[in-house]
Amino acid sequence: MKKCPYCNQKISFFGTLFGGIDHTKCNSDAAKHKSFLRKYLKSEVMLGKFNKIAPNEFAEAQKYLSGTLEAEKSMAAGFDDAVEEMCDDISLDDEELQKIEQFMSDFGTRFPEPKPGEPSTQDYLSNMLGIYGSFTTLGQARMLHELQKGILPEKQPPSGLMLNKNETFIYSWDSVRCSILNVKTRFRGRSTGGSYRIAKNFTIRHTEHRGEPVAYSEWKDVGSGILSVTNKHLIFLGDKRDVKERFSNISSLDPTNDGFIVNLSLKTRPAVRFTMSSSSRDAWFASNVILKAPSV
Repeated sequence: MKKCPYCNQKISFFGTLFGGIDHTKCNSDAAKHKSFLRKYLKSEVMLGKFNKIAPNEFAEAQKYLSGTLEAEKSMAAGFDDAVEEMCDDISLDDEELQKIEQFMSDFGTRFPEPKPGEPSTQDYLSNMLGIYGSFTTLGQARMLHELQKGILPEKQPPSGLMLNKNETFIYSWDSVRCSILNVKTRFRGRSTGGSYRIAKNFTIRHTEHRGEPVAYSEWKDVGSGILSVTNKHLIFLGDKRDVKERFSNISSLDPTNDGFIVNLSLKTRPAVRFTMSSSSRDAWFASNVILKAPSV
């Protein structure tokens, strides 16, 4: 029989029906402690510190949730909330970076020195607070901040990427799927006509179209590959075919849950969609790199 992770008492399959213990208060108290840890950690990160004399609620929450991983998850969620708010302006400036570093230094003092063979305190904190991808987001936001100042990321271009004169490689992403929006025309209605024999072995066909032309669009998958961005082009090196778009033809970018759509000023090919196999934050990073690329 399962036990409550908070009070360590048995959890009956039938609940309180046959005299089982009611764990409603256990779950309610746990939710309260998790909410406190999340909000408190976020506020401390935003202030760029961690108070060595933390409020009693902090120790109580850690103690109450000690039989689970929920304390670590709640603190990681609070840290991630702060990171999202800091990166909301699409960059991580020097002041924000200093706040993160100071918080990590202060927070590390609450943990005992590791024993021989155990991970360092810094590694432990990085693993614990990074379960939601916060440190990856911090790195991406910092890269966007530096890109805005003209500092290029230290990344090698993919093999097979050909650059024009005065063209600079900026960044690339693997495992990206590309689809092209094609605009086509078909006729709605019917056609009439007849065949007329003029002479032996010579017949002509007269046709009259009474249909109307109707434009329609469809997405065509062009495969998976590497998406690269330069200061002049957006280049897709695919397993089926390549796609190369000039920034002068790009009118806007629309984010999606798993990538983004590049809108083009072309009548027969008005958009290209890129789907990324990684997280939505990687799509956020990629779309912002593309927006900043022409000014590099």
